[in-house]
Amino acid sequence: LLAAPRRRRPQRQQRPGAAAPLLAALAPGRAVDLVGRAGLMEAAAVLERASLFVGNDSGPMHLAAAAGAPTLGLFGPSRDEVYAPWGDAAAAVRTPESCDALRARPDYDRRAGGSLMGSLEADTVAEAAEGLLRRVGRRGR
Repeated sequence: LLAAPRRRRPQRQQRPGAAAPLLAALAPGRAVDLVGRAGLMEAAAVLERASLFVGNDSGPMHLAAAAGAPTLGLFGPSRDEVYAPWGDAAAAVRTPESCDALRARPDYDRRAGGSLMGSLEADTVAEAAEGLLRRVGRRGR
């Protein structure tokens, strides 16, 4: 699991970081927790070996695609037609609402910490990931 250091909150804080629920849901030994611990070169090396990358429109998403990992980009209030990951092993899935519709919402604030990705269902993401892996073939790693 890769994320910026701000996604890992110090233990003394009450609220867990954004990565905490995902880490808690994974079976012990099934994940490598690199949240806030991997630099750019380490992240690239890890992503090069990844069987699948699923993540939002971000630097790590583009790094995964550049490293050749099957990459599924998740999009909401950003334009997938412009910022989707590139390459033969890349795909994108977005919220049912268009980027413009999300940005037109009265509560939209690009600087806010909230997410406008709630309407992107986990089943939709899973189906897109499975389709990507069928298309590119599973990498035995």
